Amino acid sequence: MLNGLDIIEITGRNVRDSWGYPGVEAEVILENGAHGRAAVSLGNTGRAEEQARLVNDWLSEIILFEDASDQGKIDRMLSQAAEETRAEEDGNQGVLALSMAVARAAGAGLCLPLYRYLGGTSAPVMPVPMMSMISGGDGDKGLDFHEIMIVPQGANSYSEGLRMGVEIYQTLKRLLSMSGFSTSTGDGGGFEPNMKNSEEALHYLMDAFMLTGYKPGEDVLVAINAEADRLYVKEDGTYCFSKESRKGGITINRSQKDMLAYYLRLADGFPICAVMNGLWKGDLEGREQMMKLLEHRTLLVSDDFAASNATVIRMEQAGTVTGALEMVEKARKAGHKVIIASDVQDTEESFLADMAAAVHADYVKSGAPCRGECTAKYNELLRIEEFYRKTWRAVMECSG
Repeated sequence: MLNGLDIIEITGRNVRDSWGYPGVEAEVILENGAHGRAAVSLGNTGRAEEQARLVNDWLSEIILFEDASDQGKIDRMLSQAAEETRAEEDGNQGVLALSMAVARAAGAGLCLPLYRYLGGTSAPVMPVPMMSMISGGDGDKGLDFHEIMIVPQGANSYSEGLRMGVEIYQTLKRLLSMSGFSTSTGDGGGFEPNMKNSEEALHYLMDAFMLTGYKPGEDVLVAINAEADRLYVKEDGTYCFSKESRKGGITINRSQKDMLAYYLRLADGFPICAVMNGLWKGDLEGREQMMKLLEHRTLLVSDDFAASNATVIRMEQAGTVTGALEMVEKARKAGHKVIIASDVQDTEESFLADMAAAVHADYVKSGAPCRGECTAKYNELLRIEEFYRKTWRAVMECSG
């Protein structure tokens, strides 16, 4: 046990997320005066007071006076307490907020930035940002696919990649406006133009790349987040493209075979580097076929490690800081690329950025390069990159 790192005070409170719905925030104070704070969205659940009360009462009693630097022990205690009180049935947001707050407090207590505390002393490998450009999903506008993202794979640094994303985003906005499309944005900040289908959206993206001065497939790539579970109709085993059907005037229900052919056509026509949740999660046979067809040219991303070569990790799914670190380790052992991602409904919490840098994630996905809840993560990564540039320059000057 390190001196002064015992937890002496815990507070849980309600805050507001990016949609205005309640979130839960945990704040932890250590014996040496260091403190940490973290917030998690609760969504439209009506459980705000219960989650804050859980942090203030039961969970705080469990870990009060424990050593904050023993993250594994803290997280085991929190998870066990949640199970015993059946709190996991109402969501683990309070547990996650407290787990992150403890990690942040421990880092502060050791005078370490959070990414150094989580990842050790080695310099971080900065992730490539996956930035949402065109949104779809549940709304009436947009596409049947959840979102289409850009990946500035040709950038020489994280900051350059982010700048490229911002430039393309603004160019796309002007291009859509000049073409008569709405430039209203969806929940993740991507535009929601009323286009015929995904191919049309991808063509507009290619135009935006070139108008901004970037070569498609060389400087910038494309990633598709299909969220195919939303499209899947279990009754007949097809994928319903309701928006494309409505705009085209004919019903478009794609079978498993049709979906595989569709992805092949998109991959042949556009520089697609990743497809996320391309088929219904329960269709392991189809997902394995998709791997055989596309794994040599495209990342196939899932959150369950099955029939994929890349894993998306969300703090909310992992449940605790330790859970997220264990998921990263499992993905690395499987030879997967790692994508650290936020949820669409989010807060201005930037913990995700520190986690991405700490675990040397290959990619970070946090919506469009706009909106405060998105840019909070992207900006934190800018600070991390800047710090290590200055540190490396100082080391080189001293060694010279």
